[in-house]
Amino acid sequence: MFFLIITLAMGLLVPFQTAANSRLRGVVGPAYVSTLVSFSVSTLALLLVSLLAGIPIVPSSQMLAATPWWSWFVGLVAVVTITIAIHLFKEIGQLQAIIIPMFSQLIFSLLIDHFGWFGSRVIPLEGNRIIGALLLVVGIVMVVILPRLGAKQQSNTKGSRLVLWQLLAVVSGCLSASITGAYAQLASAVGNPVQATTVAFFVATVVLLLLCTLNGSVRLVGKACSREYPWWMWTGGLCGAMIVFGNAWLVPKVGVGVFSMALLVGQLALSMLMEHFGWLGAPRKAITWVKVVGILLMLGGVALIRL
Repeated sequence: MFFLIITLAMGLLVPFQTAANSRLRGVVGPAYVSTLVSFSVSTLALLLVSLLAGIPIVPSSQMLAATPWWSWFVGLVAVVTITIAIHLFKEIGQLQAIIIPMFSQLIFSLLIDHFGWFGSRVIPLEGNRIIGALLLVVGIVMVVILPRLGAKQQSNTKGSRLVLWQLLAVVSGCLSASITGAYAQLASAVGNPVQATTVAFFVATVVLLLLCTLNGSVRLVGKACSREYPWWMWTGGLCGAMIVFGNAWLVPKVGVGVFSMALLVGQLALSMLMEHFGWLGAPRKAITWVKVVGILLMLGGVALIRL
């Protein structure tokens, strides 16, 4: 139960990360530049923790030999996922951009547990886990879909291109679940979640820096340093580092499915409160009994999956 509570708390960081990164993107412009700033903050924070704790930053030759080469580049997969997510809202509309990745992440994370992909602990999809997954689906419908049914969800995309972006939305959700399993495998092989997270973020940050340097957009990073912008827009990177560290630490203990779903519940619960009170500039939307019941059903679903 302790690890489940910690995972739910990790989910509370996601809305703050999203709000901070959105504000940051509004300042610097291109999504990949704001991602560079966010990943740089994450990497610096992790490097500082590693130095203070005396944790080696560079992996040893034994670690490199015992770890699949691709696992060190999992941070780049996170960059791809973030980039897809940023464009989905414009291409397929807000509702589909939220729902399609959410459901594909739910299904794929349970499949990862069931088949033991990415070296994860095998947890068969049966009994309580099936019922829990159904409760999560009903909760998502009540919290996300029903409140938006009356609103116009428009996209600028039509025809075959729309189908392509919908498929990319499915891929985005599957990648999110895959990242969860890959970070956990990397941490297990390295033996230290902080070191594994630090190396993965460092690799992604270096690649982003090279990309921004080559296309001449690295100069835009300086815009984020102006004092006229809110300090909290820098916290997205810190939240990201904490979430990924929690991922590497908790998944071996609770499984990919429980971690992904508990993170989702915490995210939706705090997002609901942020909209109700208008925190961090979020548009105000009142909490309804339907949303409350939906969150409770999702909590029950996560508890059943954990059993």
